[in-house]
Amino acid sequence: MPDHLPVQKRRPPMGSRGALITLYSYAVLALAAGLLPPLVAGALRFAEARTPVWIVCSAVSGGLALLLTFRPRPSRRAVLVPGWLLLALTTAQAFVIAELPALLGLYAVAPVLASLAGRLAGRPRKALLAVHVIAAGCWAGVALMMAAIGITTLASDDVEYIAGAYALMETFDVSLLGWLNFAATLSGIGLAVTSQWGVVRYYWVAAKLAISLVILFSAFSWIHGTLEEAVVEAERLAETGGSAAQLGSGPVVVASGFGFAFLLLVLATLLSLYKPGGRTRRGRRVLAAQRGTRSQEIPVTVTDVREVAQDTVALTLRPAGTERLPEWEPGAHVDLMLPSGRVRQYSLYGDPANPADADTYRIAVLREEHGRGGSAEVHQLAVGARIAIRGPRNNFPLVGAPAHLFIAGGIGIVPFLPMIRRLAEAGADWRLVHRGRSLRRMAFADALAQQYPGHVDLMPSDTRPRPDLDAILRGAPAQAAVYCCGPEGLIDAVRAAMPEALPHGTLRVERFAAGDRATGKADTPFEAELARSGRTVRVPVGRTLLSAIQEVDPTIDRSCEDGICGSCATRVLDGDPEHRDDVLQPDERDRRDIIYPCVSRARGDRIVLDA
Repeated sequence: MPDHLPVQKRRPPMGSRGALITLYSYAVLALAAGLLPPLVAGALRFAEARTPVWIVCSAVSGGLALLLTFRPRPSRRAVLVPGWLLLALTTAQAFVIAELPALLGLYAVAPVLASLAGRLAGRPRKALLAVHVIAAGCWAGVALMMAAIGITTLASDDVEYIAGAYALMETFDVSLLGWLNFAATLSGIGLAVTSQWGVVRYYWVAAKLAISLVILFSAFSWIHGTLEEAVVEAERLAETGGSAAQLGSGPVVVASGFGFAFLLLVLATLLSLYKPGGRTRRGRRVLAAQRGTRSQEIPVTVTDVREVAQDTVALTLRPAGTERLPEWEPGAHVDLMLPSGRVRQYSLYGDPANPADADTYRIAVLREEHGRGGSAEVHQLAVGARIAIRGPRNNFPLVGAPAHLFIAGGIGIVPFLPMIRRLAEAGADWRLVHRGRSLRRMAFADALAQQYPGHVDLMPSDTRPRPDLDAILRGAPAQAAVYCCGPEGLIDAVRAAMPEALPHGTLRVERFAAGDRATGKADTPFEAELARSGRTVRVPVGRTLLSAIQEVDPTIDRSCEDGICGSCATRVLDGDPEHRDDVLQPDERDRRDIIYPCVSRARGDRIVLDA
């Protein structure tokens, strides 16, 4: 593959099918609203402006839709200027002229404008986030103040004070709450559409939208009307010398209504902070479609759990639905999506060439005493448990060579099992050195020694001295392929011994955890051009390339985000990547056609990616 490939500069279409349908529909409905009588004529403040504004809204919406239909890639300004104008006109129709249908129109125009703006990053996204936070905070503050005033009226017998309090509440209700509701809601919708969250992809985002709509409709349906009636009644009683008891249930309804609204806003704030609930069913479908089959989550059922060594269990996984498990080759691994939300990578073993195992995956997991909780959670899975997997991916394939030497440390034996089976069936030259704490803790050790006598050397540390890696490597054929999987110390020792002990051999390694990525020089900022999206992102010091790409394309594959699994592999079109991952093998570190952006960076000030 050549180092430099042409970059596609063509900008993607700006108008999605949904945006076009919405714009055309809004143009028709706005025209109809302008020609038909108003729904609530008495609420209009500038009745003479109502019809002209609706006509202009229809013209702008229809014109923008036609532009996007016949010119799918217009300039950004040509789209956003009429888009902002349409939003401003609809807002004026809703709040200045006070036409009720325009309130609903805002919920159509705001998402369309956000979708036309595309993914926001940097200052524009921060500005939109600031608007949302400030509007939501002010909305909650005013709701709290209204609830507090309402509660004080419940404890007062002074009708004149109650009348004044209700008049103040009505002023805030009319002049502030409506604006704050729409400002917070519409900026939140815009933020969701222009980021990875989406409006209905995550339960917590959909719940926030539902909360704002509940407050809006409850305010229009009964809170605002009850408050107006309470104001009129309190003023009448104050003028006639009546008592607070004659107000009836109005004060309770007003206080509880605003109090309930405030509690819902607190809940919305908590949802923003903690983001619970995960993706919705629709969100999972959309994400799977965007990522493609390579990253699609496949539901599986645990059909067998058995102990294969002390602190090591083997799990058999079969598809939970009608979807078949993808084929795999020796060296492949899958991502396990655990019930807690943790994602962990485990090598597959078994016989991928056996038709009887075509819909079966097998993994073996060592319980790590001081791990991050993933292995302990796997050990708690029982037969019948439903989980999901992604993959498989193979960053550790079996390559052709005159001979193969496998050096395994502990649970690092797992990826070698299908490799050994294949080589043994082919009558190839191979040898396995298996090191572990004790035979009881070395998974599959006895079975390997019995099945392949003369090829397997078991070296438990409680009965055998540390292996002489230099001698083991010197004893291998000159051009042998050496495979090593295990703890960091074992891999480093094999890597250090290779140049002298087996200079003509090749080394391939797979790690349990990230290795030492020190480069000896300070990081520098750089730019990454994303060819498919036509965007350029800035990657400052202290930020990963993957996080910068996610601002534009949140569907980029990712799993461990530590440079081990290889899920975020991205094609390089131009530029020089500085590889810091543990996926590429020692003889692949000079590749310029691929990068793992979760940990790697660019050597120069610019890199072009197929993203």
